[in-house]
Amino acid sequence: MGFDIALASKLGSRLADDVVVAGLPAPDRCRILMEVAGVRFGVTWDLDHGFDVNTAPDINDAWDFGFAVPAAAWEEFAQPAPPPLHNTAQALVARFGDTLISGNRVKWAQYAPLVERILACLKPPRERGEVPRLPRKSAINASYLTIDYEGREYRLFYEEAGQGIPMICLHTAGSDSRQYKYLLEDPELQANFRMIAFDMPWHGRSAPPLGWRGERYENSIEWYLQIIRGFTAAMELPEKPVLVGCSMGGSVALVMSGTYGDEWRAICALEGTLGGNHRAPSRRGIWSRHLEVDHSMFLSTWVAGLMSPSSPQDLQDDVLWEYGQSGPGIYNGDGAMVSSLQAIGPTLTGAKCPLYVFSGDYDYSATPELSKAAANQLHGEFIQMTGKGHFPMAEDPVGFKQYFRPVLDKIKRA
Repeated sequence: MGFDIALASKLGSRLADDVVVAGLPAPDRCRILMEVAGVRFGVTWDLDHGFDVNTAPDINDAWDFGFAVPAAAWEEFAQPAPPPLHNTAQALVARFGDTLISGNRVKWAQYAPLVERILACLKPPRERGEVPRLPRKSAINASYLTIDYEGREYRLFYEEAGQGIPMICLHTAGSDSRQYKYLLEDPELQANFRMIAFDMPWHGRSAPPLGWRGERYENSIEWYLQIIRGFTAAMELPEKPVLVGCSMGGSVALVMSGTYGDEWRAICALEGTLGGNHRAPSRRGIWSRHLEVDHSMFLSTWVAGLMSPSSPQDLQDDVLWEYGQSGPGIYNGDGAMVSSLQAIGPTLTGAKCPLYVFSGDYDYSATPELSKAAANQLHGEFIQMTGKGHFPMAEDPVGFKQYFRPVLDKIKRA
């Protein structure tokens, strides 16, 4: 799909009719200079006058910031199923770097959701996809328990469903255990596994410990490992559980396999790495902990590019909604774990229990190459998920189960 100024001329009405833009808080005025495949045009969003598209910007115009999409990148982005690192504006930034952005960076971070919608409105709308139905009456039960670590009490929320082999589920950075609701509500999985998903302290319904007001939340591998072990011990499970973790939870699951793996029946690491390789773009941007930037709005773009365009749109929206409800700076604080991960990662020589490492090819934070390297280092089994994204159990539970169920069958037989 080529790009010309005729496409830009239709943009104003498309933005005015866009349901996602309608849900964004309107600014007093925002002025963006766009350049797509060498074609320059300006977009002004004014609280009183709506959208204005200037198809002939010149020296007399002023802009808050600019965003450019190279011609080759636009050809990939404009496809119905764009390839990895070309599916959103933030994915393009991860692919090409900050050279796409000019002008005021704070303004760009503030209006990143609008940049996403400008590009989305320049191409035909995608199919929304089919969402699996959740039961009208849930099988999930929920409660709280309190654990102690280093002299502090942590009151943790958890939910569970099913019977049989215990399975502890770890959510991604900045989110919570709701990401596992489709797995927990799956009758086939409930028949053989007692699935337990909990919110880490500072996340979801697990509040920070007393005295948190004077602290800056910073995650670390050792703290995370001990919270997981403390929670699991407090559950008083009748047998060794399976550990399943995604993203941040996937990385700590990898470390768990090489340190305390003998406490687990098996470990499944989804979209996790062992750090120490700088080929993957950094995920700890300052804009997710910045006084002038709404972290919930920014995160709705920051993590969206990690999802697969084939995942149902409503499930992607669920993921973004849950991210938008995180505490200020929590996603950024989870990113602090990377330094301790990079320190311990190279020291691990092998998993102490069966290890299965899953990776989707749309994940540019934990790429299949990095996840496979971790699996090889720990002598685990690598499972590449074709066409899947960073949040497989949440954004595409039906597609994920095609890869997950055979591994669970192996774990049952073992």
